[in-house]
Amino acid sequence: MSKLLTKTEIGRLTGAGADNIEEQKRILDTNRIPYVRRKDGSPALTWEMVNQAKIMQINTPGTGGATSLIPSGVNMGAING
Repeated sequence: MSKLLTKTEIGRLTGAGADNIEEQKRILDTNRIPYVRRKDGSPALTWEMVNQAKIMQINTPGTGGATSLIPSGVNMGAING
């Protein structure tokens, strides 16, 4: 099981600051990074959630991911085993 990111780490990840909960959620939503809401309304997530969301963006054409940076012939499906 992955450890949850701290509020400071989420603030650094989003660039929104640790206390700006609404902006953090907006940035996570915009980047299609899933999270769950804590009792106080702040987002809770793990690095695994962030990494899986980014892999899906790269592997899905038309999502604005870095598809052009991946050499042709790379089997992105093999990443998950």
